[in-house]
Amino acid sequence: PLIKMFIIAIYTDFFTPSRKRMITVYVEVPFASFRKSFARSFAETYSLPPPSTVYGMLLSLVGEHFRKRHEGIRLAFAYKKIPKIATTIRKLSRYKYGIPNKQASKGNSPDFVETLCGIEFLCWIDSTQEKPDAEGKAKGETLEQRILTALQNPEEITRQGVVCLGLSDDAVNDISLCETIQSKWHRLLPNDKGSLELPVWADHVRGLNTRWQRYELENEATEIISIPDEETWRWTQIIDPRK
Repeated sequence: PLIKMFIIAIYTDFFTPSRKRMITVYVEVPFASFRKSFARSFAETYSLPPPSTVYGMLLSLVGEHFRKRHEGIRLAFAYKKIPKIATTIRKLSRYKYGIPNKQASKGNSPDFVETLCGIEFLCWIDSTQEKPDAEGKAKGETLEQRILTALQNPEEITRQGVVCLGLSDDAVNDISLCETIQSKWHRLLPNDKGSLELPVWADHVRGLNTRWQRYELENEATEIISIPDEETWRWTQIIDPRK
């Protein structure tokens, strides 16, 4: 079939010496909450995992503590289905960084929280534009190489806790290399006029340096017969806006 012939061609090209490796991973998370940056008493969630959160998950997977270590990495996404949003009531910490004299009385009040359910997506990862160090030298293994090591030889990775997509209670159920792309998927397309706005770099201290990107999620799932490029399916590049 055409789709299988195309997939074989893709992976043959990816592994040629003239091109650094591009990989695709499949991620499945039963539920997770990605609280909107300006949400207040009602903890609304983004309708899809933010690219900044996915990048953080990949760093966690390889045991990396420094966000800038793989700055310049390019990501692209496609979803198996549009996640459903459930609303629950639970205790929600108002002082996440800890204020002891207020935590007991004000810090854990019940509130409504939105949660995404049934998250399944593909993530394309391209390290060809990862930034070098201050001296212009490569920083060692690329994120792609480290992800391959983490998935193929997990005993070689040192990290704390399980891999999560965001908060520690949003555990990843499955993350694996995708060598063939089957069935139909909804591509997440960067679009300056798109209806979705998701953070690609999060400033957790003041919010001043948080950066967003607009996207459009395809309404109809289609077979993936192309790879991300700079024209019809642009990459999302992870860049620290601070100088």
